[in-house]
Amino acid sequence: MKNKIYTIIAFCTFLVAVSSCKPADYYYGDYLKNGEIYYPGRIDSLTLIPGNKRAILRFQMTTDPKVKLLKVFLRNSLSAKQTIIPFDVAPNSYGKIREINLDQLEEATYSVDVRSYSGKDSSQSVNTNQYIYGERYNLTLINRTFSSFDKTNSALHKATFNSESNLPREGTFFPMQYTEVVYQKLNGEMMTVKITPYETKANLQDIVSPSTIKYRTVYKPLVQSIDFFYTPYKEISYTK
Repeated sequence: MKNKIYTIIAFCTFLVAVSSCKPADYYYGDYLKNGEIYYPGRIDSLTLIPGNKRAILRFQMTTDPKVKLLKVFLRNSLSAKQTIIPFDVAPNSYGKIREINLDQLEEATYSVDVRSYSGKDSSQSVNTNQYIYGERYNLTLINRTFSSFDKTNSALHKATFNSESNLPREGTFFPMQYTEVVYQKLNGEMMTVKITPYETKANLQDIVSPSTIKYRTVYKPLVQSIDFFYTPYKEISYTK
C-alpha cells in the first residue's frame, strides 16, 4: 500500500516538474522576438527664420547614422493644404547645423513639422511656427519725415529729418534700421547716405544744384529676419 502511495506521489511530482519546465523566455518570448521599439533620432533646435515671402529652416541634424531622409511638413494659416518636402541626409551632416531655404511662401503664419526617417521607421515630430512677412507688412511701414535743408555751412549742406520718438536705448533692436538719402554729386555720381533712427542729418557733400534728392526708410520686422523691407522713395527739390 505504501509503495502505491509513493508511486502516485512520485508520478504527480514528475507531472508538476514537466509542466513547469518552460523555456526561460516563455512569458516574454514574443517581446524579445519583436525587439525594442526603434525611433530614428530627431533633429534639434528647430527654428524658422522669416523673410519677405521666404524663410530659412535651421536645425541641428541628429547624430543617428541610420537616418537617411528628412521630411518637412509645411502648412500655413491661409489653407488647410499640407506640403511635404523630402530632403536626403548627406553622410557628413550628422550632428551639424543645417539650413534649408523655403521660397515662394505666402504672407501668413507657417507651422512646420520635421521627421527623420530610417527606412519605414519615423522619428517623433519636431515642430515650430513663425509668421512670414510680405506686402501687407510693407504697407504698414512709415517713411521718415523730411524737415528742411540745413545750409548753415555753405560748403556742406545737409538734409534734416524730424527726430524719431520712443526710440529704445542704442544697441537695442528697433524695427526701423536706417534711412537712405540719394543725391547727385557735382561729378555726376549718384551718392547714397545712410542715417540711423538716432540721427537727424544726412550730409550732402558736393551736391548738384538745382537737383532732386530722394529718400526711403528701411525696416526689419525681427532681429533675425533675413530680408529688409523698404518704404517707397519720396523726392524733395534742392537748390543752394
